[in-house]
Amino acid sequence: MELSEALKEHFGYDTFRKGQEAIVRSVLSGRPTIAILPTGGGKSLCYQLPALLLEGTTVVVSPLVALMKDQVDALRARAIAATFVNSSLPESERQERQSALRRGEYRLVYVAPERFKSPSFLSAMGALKVPLLAVDEAHCISAWGHDFRPEYQQLARAREQLRAERVLALTATATPEVRRDIADALELRDPRVFVAGFDRPNLFIEVLRVTGDKDKLGRLVALSRPGGPGIVYAATRKNVEKVVASLRASGVDALGYHAGMPDAERSSVQERFVRGEVPVIAATNAFGMGVDKADIRFVAHFDVPRSLEAYYQEIGRAGRDGLPSHALLLFNFADVMMQRRMIEAGRPSRDLVERAWEAARELLEGSVDQLAQACGVSAPELSGAVRLLESAGHLERGLGRDGRFFVATPAVAPEDLAVDFELLELRVARERQMLDRLVRFADTRGCRRQNLLRYFGDADAPRGCDACESCKGSRAPEPEEIALAPRKRKPAEPATIDDAPYDEQVFEKLRSLRTELARESRVPPYVVFHDSTLRELARALPHDEKSFLAVKGAGPGRWQRYGERVVAITRATGPCESTPMVSEPGAQRDLEFEPVVVRAKAPVGAQDHGPATRSPSSDLWALHAEGATLTEMCTRLRKTAAEVASELADGARAGKTIDVARLLGSERVEAIRAAARGARGDVVAVRRRLPFPAALAEIRLALTLPDGSTG
Repeated sequence: MELSEALKEHFGYDTFRKGQEAIVRSVLSGRPTIAILPTGGGKSLCYQLPALLLEGTTVVVSPLVALMKDQVDALRARAIAATFVNSSLPESERQERQSALRRGEYRLVYVAPERFKSPSFLSAMGALKVPLLAVDEAHCISAWGHDFRPEYQQLARAREQLRAERVLALTATATPEVRRDIADALELRDPRVFVAGFDRPNLFIEVLRVTGDKDKLGRLVALSRPGGPGIVYAATRKNVEKVVASLRASGVDALGYHAGMPDAERSSVQERFVRGEVPVIAATNAFGMGVDKADIRFVAHFDVPRSLEAYYQEIGRAGRDGLPSHALLLFNFADVMMQRRMIEAGRPSRDLVERAWEAARELLEGSVDQLAQACGVSAPELSGAVRLLESAGHLERGLGRDGRFFVATPAVAPEDLAVDFELLELRVARERQMLDRLVRFADTRGCRRQNLLRYFGDADAPRGCDACESCKGSRAPEPEEIALAPRKRKPAEPATIDDAPYDEQVFEKLRSLRTELARESRVPPYVVFHDSTLRELARALPHDEKSFLAVKGAGPGRWQRYGERVVAITRATGPCESTPMVSEPGAQRDLEFEPVVVRAKAPVGAQDHGPATRSPSSDLWALHAEGATLTEMCTRLRKTAAEVASELADGARAGKTIDVARLLGSERVEAIRAAARGARGDVVAVRRRLPFPAALAEIRLALTLPDGSTG
């Protein structure tokens, strides 16, 4: 059957959209394919049509639960056998669908990437022929993408488990570096890459300089007055609520949508918008992926987006019916500073990551809220650390949306975590770069359409257009007069538990004990107890196991290791004794720094009184000469594997003799070198291929010397 005939028979279309036919032919030829098509460009047909022409069951990977249901419903309406298996289904329904999968009753099955952790699902797929694995939203696989998801990095293994004959990766936004990352992570050899259909002539693209919130809100009210439908994107929940309040106060029906709302409420808001019951949605970037609504007349940005990729994906939700629509970015340099602060806030400190890991090892499993409580921070503050631990393979997340975690490597000590802080720094630098690119786009004169299309590598970029404010002038409405809500003065907050008085003398004794315990255990002091826990102990003055366990941040693990020695101090001072009590000033609550110990340099000829007068580097090479392994060096030097491996690699490059096989273990070295074949020197790609956690510096060390035994 000819492709045009199949297109007409199964989908009722006479012609393909731009780029679709070439992509479908590439998939049918069996060659690995990467397709970059904009939102509304018809990506789904690029795997749905091949699925109907190939024998077997096509597997579609998508992070969007709502989109799965919509697409399956649409396929069933065309009498195409399709289903989805995800966490929204009751267990009985999942089992029923998996039984039907075993019998080969479906041509397409949609799953989230986490589903490949399910033994029952893999068992159901075990005997099936999988002609095509389609990976939607493939930019999620890239650490440099704007929506990185660690679970996507396991899809190369999933491809092997399914024995998929072909792979198609699809995304709406991918720069050349993200495309390379997609190909490496999915292990696609010589893929064909298609970039097409980015030009949306019906979409009027405008960047408008504004003076502040009043100007923004007045223009949004005027833009929404004709009735939309429209989406207003804001960077924070607070700004979402501000936009909704202003629109409603001006007589515009609007609802808010953000990740802090319960699932049921978010679903209700989305459904009401799709059905046309509410004309305007103000939302964070949590909204829009998978929303099937073709008649959106405007997409406005109250705040600067974090990247051009996110911006183009979001404005692409307007005008999918081909009718004129407006993309309006309200630009103010103050918003750029807010986004920069948010980028920095998303980088968890090494201290927080190690505290989170220590708490997780004590809990073994539980909710992220429980883990955050044990660390003395909020769940949003801990989210970056949890993602890092999950990406490194130390934590696993459940299949549901309940936020539960499971410790996968309980024997790994905090100082041996395979979390790559070097890669984290690179990612933060990359996010800053992506924000800077968006600012340059907003601040540069010239055709908006041409600049966007050239950025995404679309060969059809015009020199000028009829649909941007640089070429045709502004179409943004004049702002309506609105009254900003007066800023509420915050009443003086009552003293929280952490502000309450505690026994200063007991606190200092506990700090001294903590230092002693840290030396004995060869761990940093905060791993034994954080300062906030010491204050709680100095406040509660526990006298036995029960009262110790009632203290926030203590826990049964710490009772077993340190409890008796702590209680020996706290029960010696009863609550009735009149020892000086202090209250921590509110403004100082986050300033919990350990005292820095500065050792004086010994004069020439002075007697050596211990390791303080010896350089750490000489200690490392002395341990190497003694035959110590990398793990032993880390323990004795109190350094991470990444730090020690980095120093050893520097030494090897300087000509020192290194026995890499002894340091890392011959099997580990062989595995690293095998994973490096074909990686073109990309150590990040090597690490993804390894079956065990490894720091980048350790990988570099294994690759430094050709035979692992000479310098």
